[in-house]
Amino acid sequence: MKRVVFWMTALVIAMFWAMTVQAQESQDSIESVNKLVALQEVVIKGGLPNTRLKAGAMVTRIEGTPLAQSGTLGEMLIKVPGMTGSDEAPEVLGKGSPLIYINGRKMRDASELKRLHSEDIRDVEVINAPGAQYDAQVRAVVRIRTRKQQGDGLSLNATLFNEHDLRYDFDRPQVKLGANYRAHAVDIFGSIYYYHQDYRQYSTIEDITKTNKVFRQYGPYTMTWKHDNLTYTAGVNWQLNENHSLGVRADFTQQTNGVNQVIYDEDVFENDVHIDHLYSHQTSKESKPLGWFVNTYYNGKVGELGIDFNFDYMTSGTDTNRENVEQSQVNDDFVLSKSGTNSRLYATKLVLSYPLWKGTIEAGTEMTFAKRHNTYWIDKVTIANTDADIKENNIAAFAEYGCDFGQYGNASVGLRYEHTLYDYDDTQNQNFLHRSMDEWFPTAAYSISLGKVQAALSYSIKTERPSFFAMNDAVTYISRYTLQAGNSQLLNERLHELTLNLSYRWLTFTASYEHTKNAITQWTYISTTQPDATLVKHINLDKPVNTLSAYLAVTPRVGIWSLNATAGIEKQDLYLDVTGPSGTYRVYCDKPRYTLNAFNTFTLNHGWQFDINLMYRSKGYSYNFYNDTYNLRLGLVAQKSLLKDRSLTLRCAVLDCLQRNRVNESGDLGYNQFRQCNRFSTHKLLLSIVYRLNATRSKYKGTGAGKEAQARMST
Repeated sequence: MKRVVFWMTALVIAMFWAMTVQAQESQDSIESVNKLVALQEVVIKGGLPNTRLKAGAMVTRIEGTPLAQSGTLGEMLIKVPGMTGSDEAPEVLGKGSPLIYINGRKMRDASELKRLHSEDIRDVEVINAPGAQYDAQVRAVVRIRTRKQQGDGLSLNATLFNEHDLRYDFDRPQVKLGANYRAHAVDIFGSIYYYHQDYRQYSTIEDITKTNKVFRQYGPYTMTWKHDNLTYTAGVNWQLNENHSLGVRADFTQQTNGVNQVIYDEDVFENDVHIDHLYSHQTSKESKPLGWFVNTYYNGKVGELGIDFNFDYMTSGTDTNRENVEQSQVNDDFVLSKSGTNSRLYATKLVLSYPLWKGTIEAGTEMTFAKRHNTYWIDKVTIANTDADIKENNIAAFAEYGCDFGQYGNASVGLRYEHTLYDYDDTQNQNFLHRSMDEWFPTAAYSISLGKVQAALSYSIKTERPSFFAMNDAVTYISRYTLQAGNSQLLNERLHELTLNLSYRWLTFTASYEHTKNAITQWTYISTTQPDATLVKHINLDKPVNTLSAYLAVTPRVGIWSLNATAGIEKQDLYLDVTGPSGTYRVYCDKPRYTLNAFNTFTLNHGWQFDINLMYRSKGYSYNFYNDTYNLRLGLVAQKSLLKDRSLTLRCAVLDCLQRNRVNESGDLGYNQFRQCNRFSTHKLLLSIVYRLNATRSKYKGTGAGKEAQARMST
């Protein structure tokens, strides 16, 4: 509590000083320019709206709007029409986590959501129906362009940031130092970013297993996860002329002091008779050696032929030592286990473009070669050790043609072919799987302007491949009553998607229909190796999942007040025939989920801004899991910009004010029913100080390759 008082006192003093400085500033400061830009947006008729449809994508202007003062990139993205989620995990409505590009470069490290600031952003393009040039697993793409600033020379930026948990009294400090030097055609940049992770989850679990007896476990579950993360970034861009540029960028990431603790404290009943009390304390010490990610690119134009080439290389690894101390009325136990992963990836992507008739044709290839080595050892004879190699090679070719028919709209068609070779070799258990797949993924889109209404309709076939973790057959020991495993026999999901986008002034409407086969989820089985234990395992659902979703976004501005609000519904059509001790019965998983987000921004004179942010999600189903409670997050933000050029920004926010950020997940799996009530540590005080000196934008134009394989390797 003393730390909170200190930070609040410091912020009040800083803001008081800010008002004193503001009174001394001249009237021709940059604030006057910002006022003029804001005024023009309100007064001038016929100007571009903040969000518009462009070739089927929703483009939202950030520069010159209240969204530019949203704080971090993550805090801004969830306010963009068509998006939701959290500042650490933004989502595209109805599509899930998107692939994010920043100035054409794939965002590989999620910490960039905190490192980049909203006032550096020019616009955000949300694509909820990606074309053929993107990996068939990509269901949504977010393309971010930063503000273009002129001039050569040295620029510096520094950020101090802290999240203080108001409920559990712990901190998550962050520091970033960055520099950029530009001289004529050469651009050199680098940064150092430190982040202390402290994540906590508090849950209550009830698990009922029915065979010839009723076995019930009930009690609290606590998980804490701490580590220190350092990320070093360096790169250079060389723009030979307006038609040719090349460069290289390297990210080095190291994780230290990783400690994960999981505590189960549960009572065990058999036929309603208390037979045991289990206290299980699991401590995992995890280290990640220096991981590399290197991207090199060439972007150019020869005549009318456009060339975009990228080559990526990535290595990463994790070593985990785990101790599990169990105290039980039946029998105490001490279990040791070790696990390790080592991953390597090569990827290359070439896109060629050429004008043809009334449009442009794009064609190219993308190749990804990924390898992962998994080891797992445990000193328990009932669970097998593993030593597995996983290889996945993906070779793709694609072509897409877009044509402009003037007043009759724009149309595009595309086709992507992917050849995937998957090998799983576990020499320890003589478990081998070799699978080869050849798949075709067509896309088609049409957009048109009907007066002031813009409309776009698209169709595509997508896939979802299981993560490397989900395909690992190793059985992980959770407690004497719970085991967990992946499944190397998993099939890829197959999705058919139809998406409609409409836009009128400050109204945007999105609706989609999805048909998913081989949906990947988790199921619970009775363990065959350990008495009275259940095995949680990844599976493919045997029935397709049909999902309808519709969302309406409104972005009006009246005086000092601006609103970014979204209301929507998502409903799946799914039923499952499950088998239990009394036979087979049907479970309907079709209760819809409702979403309501309202971000209110009040922009005042002298660099002041206040935000009232509300996010709500109702009960509802996601595949075979049901959330039986609502989720509500209320956030309050105050911000002050200082100095004549507004280069110093102070920001204070209180998140999850009502402490209603929760998820209660339940499921009926026949022989097993479970319910887990989750509470997250999101009631926080955020304080940040951001300073920029001669800010300039990096010219780096690398887009990267093998994006989805990189994301799956990181799990």
